[in-house]
Amino acid sequence: MVQILFNFITLFTLTLIFGHGNTVTHQDVCGELIHVDEAVVIDGPFHENCMMQFETQEDRILAFSVVDGNIIETRELFTIHDGISTESPILLAGNQKILEYSRKDLPATFYSTQSAAIVRFIKTPSAKMSLKIQKAVSCSLNVGPESQCGRVVDEISCYCANFNNKNHPDQTMFCIDNKMTLVSFENRTEEEFVQKTWSTQIPYWTSLTDTRRDGTWVWEGTMTILNPGDYTHWFPGRPSLANDNEEDCMLYGGNTFFGYWSDVNCITTLANAICEAHP
Repeated sequence: MVQILFNFITLFTLTLIFGHGNTVTHQDVCGELIHVDEAVVIDGPFHENCMMQFETQEDRILAFSVVDGNIIETRELFTIHDGISTESPILLAGNQKILEYSRKDLPATFYSTQSAAIVRFIKTPSAKMSLKIQKAVSCSLNVGPESQCGRVVDEISCYCANFNNKNHPDQTMFCIDNKMTLVSFENRTEEEFVQKTWSTQIPYWTSLTDTRRDGTWVWEGTMTILNPGDYTHWFPGRPSLANDNEEDCMLYGGNTFFGYWSDVNCITTLANAICEAHP
């Protein structure tokens, strides 16, 4: 087996690029070992036999795409090896999981199955190209017989709908058992993508509760306090302002609240759930 020795080079020349993450501006990135935490965009130059090794944290995977292009259309230029050696299996379009509920307008992306991968250029690109590498979570086809999963917001996170009616504590544990958390809608865009994917005709639990202190709402999935001015989508008259009320968990959807949020009893109310996982 051919062993490739890569020098570990700490990248001090990373600069922000229009929300794409970080850009490696080295003149020659070939032979480097690059740790991926935030998104990395490499502008090249690339040449034949150029090899780069990428790694991220052990419980995450790597997502590869081409900025302003389609990675599937550029695959004659390079191979992506799923592991730490050029003997590792090559990622192919045919062996990528097809998630039915993922957004169809996301960039074409190849996912490793582990936390390390090698990119090897077979040909020198005839035009400038930018390779984007991101840390991602693995996304299952489902997390149970009555569930659906997909990359419904972006290409690196994962959302799953569980269609078993359970109370809030049980749905919280269901998500945790699947290495996820109940969803936290901290912005309108995220909520709209999720509600577009799974209809609001039935109710879903979220991670928003005020069980720790009445009136102080916390997204328990991210441990973020809901402050004045933060995004909310409460049903008119909600949440209840009555002292010591038992309506301490937030759900949305159903024939009563539609797409709006409402506080209800965490134990006696049964609903479906949306779980999420982020890098």
